Amino acid sequence: MKRHLNTCYRLVWNHITGAFVVASELARARGKRGGVAVALSLAAVTSLPVLAADIVVHPGETVNGGTLVNHDNQFVSGTADGVTVSTGLELGPDSDDNTGGQQIARGGTARNTTVTANGLQDVMAGGSATDTVISAGGGQNLRGQAYGTVLNGGEQWIHAGGSASGTVINQSGYQTIKHGGQATGTIVNTGAEGGPESENVSSGQMVGGTAESTTINKNGRQVIWSSGMARDTLIYAGGDQTVHGEAHNTRLEGGNQYVHKYGLALNTVINEGGWQVIKEGGTTAHTTINQKGKLQVNAGGKASDVTQNTGGALVTSTAATVTGTNRLGAFSVLAGKADNVVLGKWRTSGCAERTHSH
Repeated sequence: MKRHLNTCYRLVWNHITGAFVVASELARARGKRGGVAVALSLAAVTSLPVLAADIVVHPGETVNGGTLVNHDNQFVSGTADGVTVSTGLELGPDSDDNTGGQQIARGGTARNTTVTANGLQDVMAGGSATDTVISAGGGQNLRGQAYGTVLNGGEQWIHAGGSASGTVINQSGYQTIKHGGQATGTIVNTGAEGGPESENVSSGQMVGGTAESTTINKNGRQVIWSSGMARDTLIYAGGDQTVHGEAHNTRLEGGNQYVHKYGLALNTVINEGGWQVIKEGGTTAHTTINQKGKLQVNAGGKASDVTQNTGGALVTSTAATVTGTNRLGAFSVLAGKADNVVLGKWRTSGCAERTHSH
């Protein structure tokens, strides 16, 4: 059943304001008013504040348009299309103490929602949201599914059991994947505006669960927490990935990857302009260095089964552990000694740079 708003009005005494307010209701067939679902706003006869509206969208019903403000609450078991949400986050981001906003229940669907400052879209388990746009100060809470969310400074929190597909994170936007949550096909355009590995954790993608097939563009950043895993990440010039957990199958197309203590990177491919840095206590295995790519292994770092192709650079320390193959065959840097490493000399600083070339 398709529902249209503002088709019936009645005066209601507001005990808080001490005045009558006009409550718009949904008209049903044969002149019967909807007994449960109230429209998306209440208009006061006076300029005094009014009570918030509670709206229920039942299974099989559709609501088009409307705005939620001043702790209004919309509970969607049917379909809500084109709603603007400007309430629900007054008590802070991702807080269970918040009331108001749009709640998408099991079987419910929200489409083309606009979430503005202080607005919250809460997608419960079994619910879904498609093509939501979230501005700065607004947020989307996921225990269900979201498709095609755009974060224009807004935030998305993916809890255990929740999933997001095709999220785009623009400047100052923030996606948090908590343990048990998953994001697929995220495009990250923010987080690294302060430069490579700058101390900036207020935007970009934070991975405590699982991130699949992420694309990190210029100024984009993905931070993998100790509990997190990222697979099949593509990083372009000006973007970077910080690894405290696990990163699998990362491809550096001019971007950077930083593997910290206890972090693990597997099957990284470093192409032209790409740079993989293994810090003290960090580990990488099966890295491939192609022409004009660079692998740097700091003291206390470990890189095993490295493939160094023609034109690929290896920068390492006497206190690092590096093994792999180059055009001469197997090579190693162990206990301060280099064996079969192509070109270069040990520096007095204890570092060596080796470029594999003809």
